[in-house]
Amino acid sequence: MGHLEGITFLDSRGDERYLISNGKDQTIKLWDIRKMSSNAMYPVLRDDEWDYRWMDYPPHARTLKHPHDQSLATYRGHSVLRTLIRCYFSPSYSTGQKYIYTGSSDSSVYIYDLVSGAQVARLDNYHDAPVRECSWHPFYPLIVSSSWDGDIARWEFPGSGGRPIPPKQRRSRWRNFY
Repeated sequence: MGHLEGITFLDSRGDERYLISNGKDQTIKLWDIRKMSSNAMYPVLRDDEWDYRWMDYPPHARTLKHPHDQSLATYRGHSVLRTLIRCYFSPSYSTGQKYIYTGSSDSSVYIYDLVSGAQVARLDNYHDAPVRECSWHPFYPLIVSSSWDGDIARWEFPGSGGRPIPPKQRRSRWRNFY
């Protein structure tokens, strides 16, 4: 129990302990599988007036917390609107899985520090539509993101904590539908 709205994606850390969930309540939650209970029964808290497919999330609801929240941490900043957005743990080999990353309906990719919960990067100014999917290379410091705009962006990280190198600006392209 923890999200106020529906869950859009789950990712396991692969250590038989932790998983993350992305929710329509505009949050990612970190869970300890060992503390979950299949017998717990709580009332469902949902706003039937709101639909993520065509409405903005109510500003007053962004800071609400489920009264029976059992998650270990909550990550805020990205948005889950219009489509089901995915979230992942960063690769074990290159980062020790110390980050969580996700697409966002504001055309960006967000990276959060797993322990502190701080947003450590926002990869933006490339896509023109929601970023539904992104993938962190298992060995190299780069992320690839795809968007509803039909483009794929490659984000490279220079090392030593420097800012990500943005993808090259795309050329305008014409789409003809006959």
